[in-house]
Formats: sequence, C-alpha cells, structure tokens
Amino acid sequence: MENVVLLSGNSNIHLASQIAEKLGIQLNENNIPSMFANTEWHPQIQDNLRGKDIFIVQSGCINKERNLSVNDIIIETLILVDACRRSAASTVNIIMPIFPYARGDKKDEPRAPISAKLIANLFVSVKIDRLVSVDLHATQIQGFIDIPFDNLYSVNLVIDCFDKSIFKGLTVEDRQNKFIVVSPDAGAVKRTLSFSEKMKLNTIIMHKQRSYVKANTIEKTILIQENETEDYEGKTAIICDDIADTCGTLISAVDALVKHKINNIICVITHGIFSKDAIQKINQCHYIKKIYVSDSSPQEENMKQCPKLEVFTLSVLLSDVIERIITRKPISELFVL
Repeated sequence: MENVVLLSGNSNIHLASQIAEKLGIQLNENNIPSMFANTEWHPQIQDNLRGKDIFIVQSGCINKERNLSVNDIIIETLILVDACRRSAASTVNIIMPIFPYARGDKKDEPRAPISAKLIANLFVSVKIDRLVSVDLHATQIQGFIDIPFDNLYSVNLVIDCFDKSIFKGLTVEDRQNKFIVVSPDAGAVKRTLSFSEKMKLNTIIMHKQRSYVKANTIEKTILIQENETEDYEGKTAIICDDIADTCGTLISAVDALVKHKINNIICVITHGIFSKDAIQKINQCHYIKKIYVSDSSPQEENMKQCPKLEVFTLSVLLSDVIERIITRKPISELFVL
C-alpha cells in the first residue's frame, strides 16, 4: 500500500475515512482551503503524487452540511483528477458510489440530453484510468465509455445486515410466512428478484404511473399479480430500490400495499438522497417501520431527523475493490447480483 494515495473530495468524507481505516492507510481530505470566495474550486493536495496510484473517493451527491450541489461535486472531481495528472501520478481511479445524472441514461423524449453519457465523457476527458460505482441506476451506463467501469452490488451487504437483525433466528419457512419482497417499479425488478432469490422469499412487482402534468409526482402504483385473490394480510413487505430522492415512488408503493392489507413495511435503499420533504414523508408514514440505507451519501443529519433510518456501510465493499485493483486480484466476484 506504500504506493497508494487515497484522496477524498468534499461529498462524503466520513465514507472515505472508513475506507482508509479498513485499508490501513492515511486519508488526504483535500481540506486546506479548497474553494475561492466566489465558489471556484482550488484544491491543494499535500502528498507527493509522483508515480503513485491515486484513488479519489467522491460520491455524486449533495452535501447539505457544506451546502454543495451535485454539480459542485462533479467539478471538484474533475479538478482533483487534473491536479493528480499534472503531479505525474501513475494511475488515477475514481471511487464514486453514486454516479451523478444516472437517471439521464437515455433520450426518452424529443430534444432531451443523455446526461449520464456526458458526465461519463467528462471523466474520461481528464484521463482517469478506472471508475467504480455501486448499484448503478442503469447498468448500460458502463458501456458509455471505453475505460474500465465497475458496477458493484450492495445486495450481499443488505443480506448480512438482515441476517443480524430482522431475519435473526428465523428459519426459511418462517421468513416465507412473514416477509415478501417488493419491486416498486420496473426499474427495480432485477435487483429485487436477486434479493428475493438469495433470501428464498416470494416477490411482488409493481407498476407506477408518473404524472405528465406535475414533475416528480406519481399518479398511482398498482400491483402486477398472477393471482388476484392472493391474500397478503399480515405480511411484512420489504421494498427494494436503488434511489430514494423525493420518496414519491416509495410512498406511492406503500399506499398500494396498504390497499392489499400489508401494513408493516421495511425499505432497502442503496442511495438515500432524501431531497426536499422526503424525510418528513417518511416520518409521517406510520406504515414504514424501518429504512435500511447505505452511506453512499452522508446520512448523519437525516438520522437525527428520522429514527426509522438504519445505515449500513459500503466501506467494506469499496475497500475490498480498491485492494483487489492494487494487488491485481480479480474483482469479478464482487459483480454478482
């Protein structure tokens, strides 16, 4: 590890610190006044980078505490990479659990951009060597660029968390009688089916109808059922999704489940953005008992406001992939969904 430098941007220093601790190396936080008064970034990296393998930990999310937008974070990342390249670093790798603009993965209406490709191209333009993300919203984003782009999955971390909590002491039959896994929309189906298969649980798939009049609004969510008479009363639903932003999809799914007499709901969210009044929505929904969310974005302030949040860390997964990249060990087993 003597040839490795771990840098942290300003999006999620807590996660970067945990990764550094697990790797047994020092973290360079890039915190020596790194921004001019007019909000232009001016990073000052203290370590010698010549011939080093650089790993920049930077999640594509807002930082409410530091009042930084996603766009601020993108620009900081690009400037950090440029600083590393101008310092004769051997390789520069971006560890970005949340890939920014991942929901802009296709041209789904006239005159629309493909924002995810633009962002990916920006990272390539500053000559990074590798990009690592977790639970990409659209896996085809990996094909937008011609450098290694690894998409890791958090499902095994969630299962380990459940085995120590809600599944503790339960047999497979007990689980099947008590729980059912729910995909809140078509985009979450693959991840949900993987989770349910590993846990040997049955699945509900839902379809959401967005409002074309009011932005970020779900008109309704319905269950797609093989058996319309199936009774779900008394079950606890586990809703799986990659992103919770305004929580419109989540609350709409909860409302649909309640109509089918499912009154206890647990949510599993990889990237808890929780914009606008999302935390308030969660607190006011007494059907949601617990939300398991990763630390891909800072959750400290959200946890103070919402006792339903329980955070699991991605640091084990990300430190593992960094170590494998450094030692040239295969990382293919980390791709298993």
